[in-house]
Amino acid sequence: MRILILGIDALEYDLVHEWNLRHLKQKEYGKVTVPITKGLGEPATEIVWPCFITGKEPKQMGFESPILYRQPYKWFSDHIYNQFTSSFTDIHPENILEEKKSRKRRILDNISSIMTKAGVFYHPTRKNIKASTLFDNSSLHTVHFHIPVYDTDPFPPYRKQIVDVIMKTLPPSEFLSSCKHSFQERWAELETYLQHHSNWDVVMMYWFCLDAIQHAFFNKKLKIMDFYLLFNKYVGQLLHKLPSDILVLIISDHGQKNGIHTNFGFYSSNIKMHLKNPNITDFKDIIEKKIQKTRI
Repeated sequence: MRILILGIDALEYDLVHEWNLRHLKQKEYGKVTVPITKGLGEPATEIVWPCFITGKEPKQMGFESPILYRQPYKWFSDHIYNQFTSSFTDIHPENILEEKKSRKRRILDNISSIMTKAGVFYHPTRKNIKASTLFDNSSLHTVHFHIPVYDTDPFPPYRKQIVDVIMKTLPPSEFLSSCKHSFQERWAELETYLQHHSNWDVVMMYWFCLDAIQHAFFNKKLKIMDFYLLFNKYVGQLLHKLPSDILVLIISDHGQKNGIHTNFGFYSSNIKMHLKNPNITDFKDIIEKKIQKTRI
């Protein structure tokens, strides 16, 4: 058995269900328990995806915060962690739209830039993942594209423009065009690989665009729906082309409502897996066992 993993950031269970997106639902689908980040009170992309590929909770995976402080500045995170982590790592659109808080965020963004250049803190990279990942399993032929933290290129440049769209300093059409281009570029990259390679056990591709769209257009449900329909369409086309013995696993690190992360992820598969309330950390073991079982 080969397993294709489609990692779709912020794919919301309730919207897939509400809009009855059958290709995203596949034969089995449900909610996924994900780790809630201390100080944020919600899941953080840069923590959940490493937990998925290692099968470990944050502490055992290697880090518990999307912001890591260099020594001797560790004391900084212990004293004002909540204030800075929440400002630097996620976007709450309604807060940004409040004039006072938007000024506060700009100040904090400037401080963040200065502190980053000074080397006070940094975002985690592959070397900070201490547990073995799905892609480190020498008995499997694995391929990965744009995986947060593990790869160096998960987030397209438009990620930094989300606040500009919310504050109406960037035309929405320009932002939408960038998101759609990135979406299509990664689909083309995946399809090209699958067309020319068959000697693999696991392939994983990651998309960020749905997270960006739901932050930027948190109060425009039709714009959000457009991208859900795009994913549903492309997944349907992909499923039609793939051999029937490939297990397609769709997974998200969290959902999103009103521009804020929800505290559960999403999964679906084109083959019945009979899972009940899975944790995001369960899937590494499930994937490895399914592949090994078919080799016996």
